[in-house]
Formats: sequence, structure tokens, C-alpha cells
Amino acid sequence: MSVTSGSSDRTAPRAPTRSSRHSPQQARREIADAAVQFLSSHAFRDLTVGELMAQTTLSRPAFYQYFHDLHDLLVSLFDEIEAGMRELADPWIAGEGEPIAALRVSLRGVIESVAEHGTVIRAVYEAAPFDERLEAAWSGFMRRWDDAVTARIEAQQRAGLIHPLAARRTANALNAMDAAVIIAEFGRHPQGDPETVLDTLHAIWIGALYGRPPGRIEVPAVDATPHPSD
Repeated sequence: MSVTSGSSDRTAPRAPTRSSRHSPQQARREIADAAVQFLSSHAFRDLTVGELMAQTTLSRPAFYQYFHDLHDLLVSLFDEIEAGMRELADPWIAGEGEPIAALRVSLRGVIESVAEHGTVIRAVYEAAPFDERLEAAWSGFMRRWDDAVTARIEAQQRAGLIHPLAARRTANALNAMDAAVIIAEFGRHPQGDPETVLDTLHAIWIGALYGRPPGRIEVPAVDATPHPSD
């Protein structure tokens, strides 16, 4: 390597080249990506607007064109993650196919989503006790999962697939367990092994809901989920 006079073999990371030409979508995405990168190795409490925007090609004031503050940015990221996670978890939640197989597909989707976005989820979880907006975001996230799991348990109870149990309390317990496990396994690097976590959670859910080892359950031809017209 050739070295000019006064230079060193070790050079500082080059700051992103500033640009004034961004669409709103591009600008929001760049800011969001920089935040995700920061959270992969730092706590949310250490993030500042100045440090965040220094990692983008945008000016510091540009941040406030798209977000009210850092908490608004974090909630926005969290909402995007939840939407994708719910879609991946749909097979069991929607009652598609054989329950044990569908449950594994849904849990796999949740785990894959958290493996990809675990640092953001951890940031919301850790900051929630100290900020009302993040507490509301986390509480709403867990409540919606509790609602969905409760509805599926109750539907499968009506179909005779799940033995009598307190559906809401069971949903609360299973979701709280999942949150604790996946944040611990995937909220920081190095992350845990997704297949091992999947095997563990799947076995616990099956035991709690169906009272049997992993296998297959015969499903009635018609789902017992009530419809608005019933």
C-alpha cells in the first residue's frame, strides 16, 4: 500500500457523503436503517439525534421532518416489525390446517422475525418502563398477541381440540414466556440457535394446549370459529 506523507495505515471510517436529494421514503428508510445499526451494538438510552444522523447522508435537522423524536422513530420501527411478525404467525392464528404443524410454522415465523429484528424489540422492551409511549407500544403489542392467541384457543376448545383451561391466562403465560425467551436469545449478538429455540417453544406450547407430545391432531372438517352472521 502506498502512503502519502503525513498519513497512516490506519484511517478513520469515512462519514457518509451528504446528499440533499432524497424522497421522503428514502430518507425515512435511511434514518431507520441507521437506528437499527446503532441498536445492534448499543442501548437505546445512548442514542442521540446527532449521532444517528451522522451515520446518514442527511442533515441533522432532516430528522425532524420525519419523526417527532427518537421515541417516535423507535415506535415506528416496532410497528413495522409487528406487522411483519403477525403475517408470519398467521397459519396457527387463523386456524389453517393441522394445528400442531401450523403452530410450528407460526412459531418459526415469529422466531425468524425476532432473529432479524431482535435488537429493536429488545430496545422497546428495556425502555418501556421509563417512557409512557414505549410502555404503551409494548403493552399494546402484547395485548394484541394475547387477544389473537386467546381467540384461537377458544375456537379450538369449541372444536374439541384443546382441553378445558383458562384461555386468556394461558395465552398471557405463553406469550410472556415467548417474549422473555426470544429477547434473551435474539436481542443481542451473538444470538441463540433458532432451531433449538423453536423446538423448545413448540414442545411447551403443545404440552400446555394439547397435552400430548408433538404429532398430529385430527381436525374436524369445519372450523368452529364463530362468524358475525352466526
